[in-house]
Amino acid sequence: MTVQDSSGARVVLKEPASRIVSTVPSNTEILYALGLKDQVVGITKYCAKTCDTKGKVIIGGWVNPDYRKIRELKPDLIFAFGGIQRKWHDELRGIAPTYCFEPTTIEETLQAVLDIGRLTKRDQKAKEIVKEQREILERIQAKLLSLLPKERLSVARVFGTNTNVRTAGRRSFLTDVIKHAGGVNVFGSVDDNYFHVTFERLAALDPDVLIVHGEKTEAKKTRAAFGKSPDFSKLKAVRNGRVLVYSCDYICHPNAAIADTVEMVAKGLYPEIF
Repeated sequence: MTVQDSSGARVVLKEPASRIVSTVPSNTEILYALGLKDQVVGITKYCAKTCDTKGKVIIGGWVNPDYRKIRELKPDLIFAFGGIQRKWHDELRGIAPTYCFEPTTIEETLQAVLDIGRLTKRDQKAKEIVKEQREILERIQAKLLSLLPKERLSVARVFGTNTNVRTAGRRSFLTDVIKHAGGVNVFGSVDDNYFHVTFERLAALDPDVLIVHGEKTEAKKTRAAFGKSPDFSKLKAVRNGRVLVYSCDYICHPNAAIADTVEMVAKGLYPEIF
């Protein structure tokens, strides 16, 4: 079995993987969605929020893998991420075949589901998931047909009220999520995934909507923080109450439920349509 991962590397397995290590929550979520919970032997400490970690070995965190623990698990497949984890890839490939997952679009995310399904003999389940996700996307697009181009809302993803604004660009999967939800990322033309801009640059673009992450139970408090900020309170999105707060489990994780994330964002942007 041979597939090509996000880095362009070929991943070759002679037999379906049965001992898998996952290095980020989104990867683990895909594996569990494919029914591979029992085959996953190693995960990060951050996977506990969305996945059952009972009986799993914690191999470290997002930026500090314990290579000794990974080797001791004797995996036949490692499911890694890109970005800051790129520097690990050679080391991981020295332990076991490693599939690097760094999607920039919804389609790349769904392709990864199919790839992992193939590498683990879960082809049929992967196809079912992808079919269901594409049906959700089609349903969303049908509802958005009534929107005129000038009615599409401008959006910025921000990480809190720091005026050294962290945001998402073209290479973040979230830009494609926003697009499929009927919005336009104001920084979507920047050839980067996540980066910083000055508050003045954000204010000059003055997006209709801000998307931030936070727990549902803290959404009111999160919105209030933007209203109290001397800088952010000047933005149209804050003045008009268009600060959308979503759990990082959705807007930070490109996983097998990515179309559900699109639908969630679309409902936030256009409640009158959805």
